[in-house]
Order: sequence, then C-alpha cells, then structure tokens
Amino acid sequence: MAKTIGIIPEKIINYRCFADGEMSPSALVDVDLPDIQYMSETISGAGIAGEIDSPTLGHFSALEIGLNLRTLIKKDFSLFSQKVYALEFRAATQSTDMVNGTINKGRLKVSARVVPKSMALGKLEVGKPSGSNQKFACHYLKVEVDGETVLEIDKINMIFNVNGTDLLAEVRDAMGM
Repeated sequence: MAKTIGIIPEKIINYRCFADGEMSPSALVDVDLPDIQYMSETISGAGIAGEIDSPTLGHFSALEIGLNLRTLIKKDFSLFSQKVYALEFRAATQSTDMVNGTINKGRLKVSARVVPKSMALGKLEVGKPSGSNQKFACHYLKVEVDGETVLEIDKINMIFNVNGTDLLAEVRDAMGM
C-alpha cells in the first residue's frame, strides 16, 4: 500500500457515462451519485439512558442517481422505458503529491443497476440550456478506486462489501441463503 502522506486528492479530471455498455451521447452536464444512508430504528428501554439511533447492518434507504442534462436529445428518452439499465461512470481523478511535486492520475468507476423514476424536461429559454434531468432508483451500486472495489451494495442479493469484506455474509448464512 502506497503512503498517502503529502497526497492531496483534488478533483475529477473528466468522466464518461455508459448505459448498457454503450457510451452515452446525451448532453450530460453532471451526475448526482447516491447519498448512502443506513436504515435505522430508535431504540429505548430499561437500562438505556434515553434513545439510541440503531442503524441496521447492510440495509439502506432508497438510493437515487440523477443525470443532469444540458438539453434534451432523442437518445435521452431511450433510458426512460420501465426496465433495468446498467449505468457506468468512468472517471479520471487528479491528486498532487506535495513531497515529490507530481500530479497523480487515478481511476474512479461507479457501476449501478437502475430503474427510471422521473424525468424533468426543464424549461425553454432563448439561448439557455434546458436544465433537464433524469432520476433513477438504484438497486445495485459498486465503487472502484484505482481498480479496487471499495464499496458494493447489492440490495437484491443482500451483499454489502466494504474494502473487500462482505458484511452481510453471516446474515445470509443465518437466513439459509
């Protein structure tokens, strides 16, 4: 494992979106990746001084991915049929090594299986982008940094992998899966 002392992670250099394996030709401006929040329950009772918020292992609130578009094109509507799509975002990242004075490049890949939830057509204004967007329910999410899987959430198959450890393996075993 490389030392990270003096490494300053900075930004996404650029990225591409792929839908079902094909590069998306849409007028994509940016992507809203999911906010990941555990499902939780407030616990209280004898021997507890008040309430405790108890997150449920490997169970998450709904995940959503948003694609923000400069303007609508015909191809954007191909991702609006009610079916499961595979989305993949491949990005080049930049960090600076302050000790060696070098600019480092890295890889970020976010893979997801999604179903369309909504499409905002935006607005029509002379000489302006339409500000359109699409939102998708996300049932599977995988994040890879420089080729290593750092996060995998597979709600359907009850997999929750963080840095190579499947935290739901024992839960699946207890359920007879």
